[in-house]
Amino acid sequence: MARIPEFAVELFELLALIIGSVAVSVIGVALELTGVEAVIGGDLAVGLWALVMGAVALYAGIVAIGYEQVLPRARALAGDA
Repeated sequence: MARIPEFAVELFELLALIIGSVAVSVIGVALELTGVEAVIGGDLAVGLWALVMGAVALYAGIVAIGYEQVLPRARALAGDA
């Protein structure tokens, strides 16, 4: 049985992390927009909840996944190539 080269596995992991980071960030932006609309519409509780959850999702997508996971792996992968 053929073995998958280590580079291909690392590249697949990197692509999965990038897709996850983008997905979480898009969810965060959608929650922020929903929160702003809810606050403007007068539903303060739902609006504040959506704004906080949107900020958490944006932090997770940009910092926790993107900056702390994707960037070091991409640099390591580019250094190995």
